[in-house]
Amino acid sequence: MSGGEDEPVSGGEVRAGAGGGAWLLRLRPDEGVDRPVPASSPATVAEAVADLGAEPVAWAVETAAGAAGRAARQSPEVADGPVGLRMARRSAEACCLAILRGLLHDTPADRIVAPAEAVDGNRDLVHRGVALDLILRSVWTSHVHTYERLLAALRTFVEPERWGAESERVTRLSFAYVEELTALFTSQYAAEREHWAGGLLAARRQLVDDLVAGRRVPPAAVERTLGLDPDHHHIAAVLWSDPAERDEEGLLPPPHRLAADLVAASGAVRSLVLPAGACEVWVWAGWPHRPPDDLASLVGEELRGTIARSPVGVYVALGPPAPGREGFRSSHLAARETERIAQALGRPGVHSYADLAVLSLLTAVPDHAERYMREVLGPLAGADAKTAELRETLRLYLAHGRSRTLAAEELFVAPNTVAYRVKRAEQLLGRTLPQDHLPLRLALEISRVVTP
Repeated sequence: MSGGEDEPVSGGEVRAGAGGGAWLLRLRPDEGVDRPVPASSPATVAEAVADLGAEPVAWAVETAAGAAGRAARQSPEVADGPVGLRMARRSAEACCLAILRGLLHDTPADRIVAPAEAVDGNRDLVHRGVALDLILRSVWTSHVHTYERLLAALRTFVEPERWGAESERVTRLSFAYVEELTALFTSQYAAEREHWAGGLLAARRQLVDDLVAGRRVPPAAVERTLGLDPDHHHIAAVLWSDPAERDEEGLLPPPHRLAADLVAASGAVRSLVLPAGACEVWVWAGWPHRPPDDLASLVGEELRGTIARSPVGVYVALGPPAPGREGFRSSHLAARETERIAQALGRPGVHSYADLAVLSLLTAVPDHAERYMREVLGPLAGADAKTAELRETLRLYLAHGRSRTLAAEELFVAPNTVAYRVKRAEQLLGRTLPQDHLPLRLALEISRVVTP
């Protein structure tokens, strides 16, 4: 496929100043795959769409998702947990959009500006203790992925006689841009790390990392630096919001504000609130004696109203109460697992480990879980919304002992609708529902996380 640079794009005219890079306005995401949702803020996306068009921006979003995944596989530290991966995607997306716009307008490298969201991501990595060399390696890995996709698109949209000149321009400018951005990130990293390392927060994060890793820490240091009694019973929580969202003031405070409400609602004797990034907070609450078993439910009830009134989606993941240092560690690890599942479900609110422990167990090895799910469900494992609706209806139908009425009440639909969806699900499965439906129920539960 080829096309001239003077052809209209997205139903409009080629933008003024596009020059030899007008082919960039014809970029499109891959066909036949689900398009990832942008990780950037709506304002950033809207600004890029105004300059590039909707389809090139969708291409950049898809490219950045692939780049962030590639960088995370190479250096897992840069995308630790679902929020870390979201931040990595957001940074890669902002840089990809900046590079596309620079190439479109032939912007000199010394005039390229580091996107604010990429700077936020860099700051977040500093606070999470990620080394500079890992950050720079992930930047270059992301750029190589983007560069390879650009060259492939160039050969699709540019006439063969112009491939050499245009690929040379793309190579020269795109690598100049990433070198400039790398220099800016390095300078900012050094300044931020100096500020961070000199404070109490850095000392607390290091001590927490040691405790979670199971390393020996003097009890006096725990009490002096963290303000916790290591022999108390502890319950851990992780609070976070979507990195792409902002409140009405353009800030990211909800998880930080909500942490204080959580501590108050728990009635803890001692507590620790530790920022773990730009939009994530870790919390520990402690008591000299074991707290009530229904504490997670009580805290959830207290916080649900506040979360419902929040202008952005806020998540709370609660670990179970447990005693001593091992309790400090195990409750936190359980809260992180709860975070993983809650993020996959995509439902803001309060989530406890007790409620999601089965999903955590079933998806502990994601590749194996997905393989099992696809083998059992077949075409019913599709990622489209209609198929997901059939899966959820069948899941609830089986969970309620094959009761159409109970499933209908939970779904807010008519019993006949449940019957129709179950019949349609059977058609996709290629068989009637088995008497022993445990394998099917397990696969349906896995699908909630693997294909939410």
